[in-house]
Amino acid sequence: MADRRPHWTGWRWIAFGAALLLALGGAAFLVLSVQEHNDARDELARTRRELAAARANSSRDTQALTKVQRTIDSVKDQLGAIGTGAVPVADLDQRDLDAVRAAVQAGLAGDATTYNAAVDQREGLAAQHDAAVEQLRQQANAIITAFDQLN
Repeated sequence: MADRRPHWTGWRWIAFGAALLLALGGAAFLVLSVQEHNDARDELARTRRELAAARANSSRDTQALTKVQRTIDSVKDQLGAIGTGAVPVADLDQRDLDAVRAAVQAGLAGDATTYNAAVDQREGLAAQHDAAVEQLRQQANAIITAFDQLN
């Protein structure tokens, strides 16, 4: 009987050692799992902060883009108005040139009445011409102001 006890005691120590190793392995696994969980939670929090910052930047960029698009639309409309506003100025310039030519021709011919009529016609066009040019200037200033707002 004395022989059996040490034999069973040896098996008990082996079983105890194996159980201890399994317990230590389980504890190590548990510690690693908790560390990985904490790391993953920290990474998730950092990613959420980055996403919030990216969304904020995107929102500001979208607002800036919308503002620029509105300004560009306004400038396109104003450029169209300048194009149509330049036609009356060109017409008044042509009528002014015709009046000057008529005055020169009348002066060379010695016809004072026709000369005076041509000069009066040219002077009558001056106010209209000035008003049309002022309107174009205001439209150009509106475009310049719109471009200044982009900065």
